Amino acid sequence: MHPVFLRWGSHAVYWYSALIWLGLVSALVYALWQAPRAGLDRSRLLDAALCLLAGGLLGARAAYVIPNWADYGGRPEALLGFWGGGYSFQGGLFGGALGLWLYSLVAHQSFLRLADVAAPAVALGQSIGWAGAWVHGANYGLVVRSAFSMWLPDLYGVYGPRLPVQMLACLLGALLFLQLHRLRRRHLPGGLVALLYLLGNGTLHFVLDFMRADETFYMGPLRWTQVAELAEVVLGLAILLYLHATRNATATEKSR
Repeated sequence: MHPVFLRWGSHAVYWYSALIWLGLVSALVYALWQAPRAGLDRSRLLDAALCLLAGGLLGARAAYVIPNWADYGGRPEALLGFWGGGYSFQGGLFGGALGLWLYSLVAHQSFLRLADVAAPAVALGQSIGWAGAWVHGANYGLVVRSAFSMWLPDLYGVYGPRLPVQMLACLLGALLFLQLHRLRRRHLPGGLVALLYLLGNGTLHFVLDFMRADETFYMGPLRWTQVAELAEVVLGLAILLYLHATRNATATEKSR
């Protein structure tokens, strides 16, 4: 498939960007659908989603540009070229969470309740975004001759028997979304769905990153994205253990 989805004049919209935007719209529709179940007003949730989106886009773009500064240092206008691709999900996750947290402070809304609605929505959008990476050849897999390899291109159009990382991430991300959606139907403690997303997403992508061959910088033996994903898992586990200990302590106090 040709990587360009739409072209006008000297500007082009790539399939990668188009599918990322489709993922964002799908995530928003899902969140608005789930708002009443969470006891949230749809207009407030829309405001929260816009803050999450703004923070996510800025974080995703910044986390992509900074490691590739040599490609952008001489072209400041390219820093805001959101239509041409070039995003980092780890940066988007951090920026989006920050935007959502700031909104919760200003609007006096429960951050945990908002995060529980956002978590499966983000997983859905992320899964669709990985389909865009597959079409574009971004985040391509290692060349390995195995029964699992597929004849796929890299970002530069060079084909080889590659591990289908993008397809695996798309499929596993969809499964994560379905599981989180199922958990949303239960009456779970506030923030638990978001924590399970952190654990599932971080673990999933930490493993898949070992199969990637696209250029990046390393921190020791790990890709920098793996360090971020490992931190995501550790943070999720730490919060989960803290909540569990707090809940046990509260139960002990009540039993006295």
